[in-house]
Amino acid sequence: MKSVRVIKKFLVSALASGAFSPVLASSLVSDANIEPAPNTEKHAVINDMSVSLKSFTSNVVVENVVTSLAFPKALTTVVDKMKRATHILIVTRDGELVIVDDSGKVSKFPLSLDNLYIKGQGGVLDILIPSQFPASRTVLLSYSKGSDDANRLAVVKGELSLSSGISNIESVFEVVQTKDTPVHYGGKLLQLEGSVSSQELGFLVTTGDGFDYREQAQVIGSQLGKVLGFSISGKPLMNPAFLESPYIYTLGHRNPQGLVQGPQGQIFLHEHGPDGGDEVNLLQKGANYGWPIVTLGKDYSGARISPFSTYPGMREPLVDWTPSIAPSSMIYYSDDQYPMLTNTLLVTSLKAKALYAVNKTSSKYVSTKIFDKLEMRLRDIAVDHQGNLLLLTDGENAKVVKVSPKQNKAQ
Repeated sequence: MKSVRVIKKFLVSALASGAFSPVLASSLVSDANIEPAPNTEKHAVINDMSVSLKSFTSNVVVENVVTSLAFPKALTTVVDKMKRATHILIVTRDGELVIVDDSGKVSKFPLSLDNLYIKGQGGVLDILIPSQFPASRTVLLSYSKGSDDANRLAVVKGELSLSSGISNIESVFEVVQTKDTPVHYGGKLLQLEGSVSSQELGFLVTTGDGFDYREQAQVIGSQLGKVLGFSISGKPLMNPAFLESPYIYTLGHRNPQGLVQGPQGQIFLHEHGPDGGDEVNLLQKGANYGWPIVTLGKDYSGARISPFSTYPGMREPLVDWTPSIAPSSMIYYSDDQYPMLTNTLLVTSLKAKALYAVNKTSSKYVSTKIFDKLEMRLRDIAVDHQGNLLLLTDGENAKVVKVSPKQNKAQ
């Protein structure tokens, strides 16, 4: 457990040694179009939009799609709007791919992952199906690999068949540093639409700080506590922010989870704070998001982690959740099934057992709890071909539920 004095000492030594890039102290400026909104949950502006969002639960129906899932970690969909069909894909912690077709048929396939490490928060972490599917059948998986003494985050690629699972799995990227803690992996994947590197698709993956290694989130030479950029062949993206560490896209993260791209190319990320200080951030390449120098949360013992709630050159969050909600995943909703949700971030939470809508009101981002009917920890969220919400619950007996508008139940 680090005291305020240790954090201050680390900051001074890191600045002196060049661990922080000079660009972070000199050229990082706040987005002129976005004002940080700390504690927006308590200070949200009540307007017609927020009133509409708060009535969401009373205007939807919920039905189970698949049940009896053992520790699922991620959910995604393959949507065929021409055929008006959706395949639902779930990956579980222990290395299984579950596919549910549009008729409700459930198929399960093992994932052949090298040295899969299943302990604590480890295991299979995420699955990403690039927008080129099915013309290209390449998909990405993230997972923890190694042992109790030395484990790390890994990203692999494989070929997806909706009838036979994922085959031909090959390594793409592994975090350089190993750790001896089974927590704070990050592991969320994102395809950068329109971003190419030597004609290859660009991707981002989040990495956690490993809990006991939180100072590494501020060290440019470490890949812990970062968002990393890479191509499908595992090379760094072009024009990196830090030439000495070309994989680093952003730094200063604790345990980043939800990662999505908006219609104008903006990239949103949320992450777990300690006791309080969960955040939504707008990412900009090369930016520093503060952890552990800046936090609005406290250590689990109640001790202060840092004296700073802001710091020059470090970005402030768009949204702060204190007390913590434990955000788990996120989508940018752009369908018209729910007009009140169009162009809204939808965030699932574990501790709060609820779905939150995050939207911009005037110049601030406002978080509104819109759905807690399940009273279960929510692990992930996706959308089907109609624009209905698919929610993945958490735990040893989890399920996927479909949330659809009451008036459309007969469709």
